[in-house]
Amino acid sequence: MLTGRQIPDTHIFEIEYAGGLEAAEFEALRGDLEAFLDANDPADLLAVYGDVELTKIEPKALWEDLRSAGLEKKVRRAALLTDAGWLATLAKAGSHFIQADVRVFGHAERDAALEWLKS
Repeated sequence: MLTGRQIPDTHIFEIEYAGGLEAAEFEALRGDLEAFLDANDPADLLAVYGDVELTKIEPKALWEDLRSAGLEKKVRRAALLTDAGWLATLAKAGSHFIQADVRVFGHAERDAALEWLKS
């Protein structure tokens, strides 16, 4: 499951991901995210990761993810909420390759993540 929406009255787009991932979900999210990024400056992201099932990710969904390269250039900050150590490590490593300021928070730190994004 992959969903995304703007948090009302903010410049923050929240993405929630858990379970598997289908290409159609990613295509729909990319369209919403592109529209949000075009309309908001600065633009920040809150990515909330639940239990990710790697074996249930469609290969085409990975291709759709690659097609989104470049969108991160419009992001000022990204907060990742996860309790999975491997996702936190991956996010920290990946943050060296993008312009956005990226921080990782545990699920219990949602308020702190939102406060950081709003600052």
